[in-house]
Amino acid sequence: MSVPPESQSLRMAVPWPRLGAFVGAGLAAGYLGFVCFTPEESRQILRQGGYYFILTTFSLWLWSLWQARDPDQPETDECMTRTDWLLALGAIGLMTGLALAHETFRSKILYDEYVLQSTAYNLHYFRDNSAMVRGYELQGIFLSTDSYVDKRPVFFSFLLATVHDLTGFRTQNVFWLNAALCAGALALVWRIGWRLNRRLGGVLAVVLLGSLPLFAQNATGAGMELLNLGMLLVALHAARAWLTRPDETRLSVFVLSMVLFCQSRYESAAYVLPAALAIALGWWRARRIVLSFSAVAAPLLLVPVALLQKVISSSPVMWELKQNQTTRFSVEYLAENLSGAWGFFSSTGIAHGNSLLLGALGAAALGWIGWRLVRCVRLPGFLNPDRWALLLFGGGILGVTSLIMFYYWAALNDPMASRFALPFHLLLVLAVVVAAASLDRRWPVSRVLLVLAGLFTLGSAVPKQAYHFYSHIGNDELEWERRFVASRPAGSRLIVSNKSTLPWLIEKTPSILLERSRAVADRLAWQLGMPDFQEILVTQSLRPTTREGDYEIEPGDALPEWFKTEPLAERRFGTKLARISRLVAVDLPPDFKPSTPPPMVSGEAGAGRSPN
Repeated sequence: MSVPPESQSLRMAVPWPRLGAFVGAGLAAGYLGFVCFTPEESRQILRQGGYYFILTTFSLWLWSLWQARDPDQPETDECMTRTDWLLALGAIGLMTGLALAHETFRSKILYDEYVLQSTAYNLHYFRDNSAMVRGYELQGIFLSTDSYVDKRPVFFSFLLATVHDLTGFRTQNVFWLNAALCAGALALVWRIGWRLNRRLGGVLAVVLLGSLPLFAQNATGAGMELLNLGMLLVALHAARAWLTRPDETRLSVFVLSMVLFCQSRYESAAYVLPAALAIALGWWRARRIVLSFSAVAAPLLLVPVALLQKVISSSPVMWELKQNQTTRFSVEYLAENLSGAWGFFSSTGIAHGNSLLLGALGAAALGWIGWRLVRCVRLPGFLNPDRWALLLFGGGILGVTSLIMFYYWAALNDPMASRFALPFHLLLVLAVVVAAASLDRRWPVSRVLLVLAGLFTLGSAVPKQAYHFYSHIGNDELEWERRFVASRPAGSRLIVSNKSTLPWLIEKTPSILLERSRAVADRLAWQLGMPDFQEILVTQSLRPTTREGDYEIEPGDALPEWFKTEPLAERRFGTKLARISRLVAVDLPPDFKPSTPPPMVSGEAGAGRSPN
């Protein structure tokens, strides 16, 4: 990387006051985040102040983008022509449409995505950074009466709550948000591809990422994975801009992008290391320590990340470990996770959202780039800002992916965990574009790969996305129940669920868990005679008992015989039946002992297990 003539001196200028303020902010942040508060105090700070922390960070980020919108020294070699813009719009629009067309818009990861929506509900209505546990309707207003601070970072729920703020609360808003993030991610990857290899690089990057079934699965879901991927791309762009011209404005954009990125997923905080290296590299290039107000304040803005980790570490129930597991990270999990990763990337069927073409091309490209790096980076122009940013954050992606392999629930061939591979797929895409751009000097590699990617998309990706077998991971039964209830006459009802109450609570429908109904049977009997609920519906699962097709209710879903129900609908899911019944009577036995909790809870969240 060339150094500007005006900064050839080896002496680095140091703004001592700002550097002192930065060091002081770092020490204060460390004390506040890891020492000062107890886990319970941390939980309350996150609950009451989480919204305002993320609102402040997001506002500062938008302001920094506004300040950087029109640089005083535009780089003319980056100007896209009209043809480039048309190609970009066409490619992004086509692949966005492809990603959104075949999959069903619904929650894909059971419980996790509903928790995010529940947190957004409380952020929207109460500015309370918590997920609902109970809720009931009072004089026509549905209130969240009990909640807890969830383990998931708040940025996605904050964005969803902001969409609710601007358009009104609708459960469908989460899908509009992820659809926008889908198009945004493809636009960002186009820009990186264009910088690496102009039009061919942009189109190739968009086609490779947009045709990935795993990308489409998350684009039509309600999770935070596309936000995390998008913020990784934003960080890449911001790092490249900072390394191109290290100044206070671009440093602010980069640093604030990283703070938001750290609030996108748990493991994204690990990218602070490549970000720190990028900042140091920018200082070296400028021959001075550049520190903006946002950079000085960044350690304090990261305090919520530290507080959340303290809350999670002190609450083993949030770890959701499997049976006989005692720790989240261990060498014991490595062999199984590596085997699962191989099974995912080498899958030739429809069971996984992988792309054989991207996996093979990306692995070859990474190997080729690694070989060239070992040979002292002999590629002409390799050490420009674009490639430095890719090298640093690519190393971060490899590091985080390696770390995930020691996580207790990270076997990528498990459809619940395969979304962890999205950042690694982005690395594969960019590696292919980098390698193809260098090889284009001798052969038309990019053109050949673009044709191959188009054929693969039509021949393999489209049928796999149309079938989306890999998305049938537990929510089909719940979605059927929701459609059935929506088809019933309008009115207030209570749902007694054998799964989770969260999907009903976010729709402002009171709900309790089925096991809870046994303890509050006296209150259910009382409610049957009251006008509060038009009906009380019960969901249960039935398992086969004979070859002739006989079924019995799952033991865990069975109600006492003094619960009288009337079946309304049944549907087969795999080998089991799902049943929806109406509670018509509760004949309490003489020896029934009323439960001690407060009278009639109208909603209670169920516990769900997932690796998110």
